[in-house]
Amino acid sequence: MVRNPDGKSVVLLSGELPEVLTDASVAELLDLAAAILDAGELSLFEECLRALRRNGMRAGRRIEVDGAVLTVYEG
Repeated sequence: MVRNPDGKSVVLLSGELPEVLTDASVAELLDLAAAILDAGELSLFEECLRALRRNGMRAGRRIEVDGAVLTVYEG
């Protein structure tokens, strides 16, 4: 979790998301996130995953540095 220039929370995910976010893959992502996020951040993360599934958000900018990939998903 980071803040954008407007101070809003932004979720950053390492690597690529699965092509299809199934119930099982979402549950796995939430389990992993629960280990490091507080309750408010976890709620925001879950909301973002729901938006990705519901709206089919598209990958926008993709940044790669030394093999590490950051993809920005836009609504």
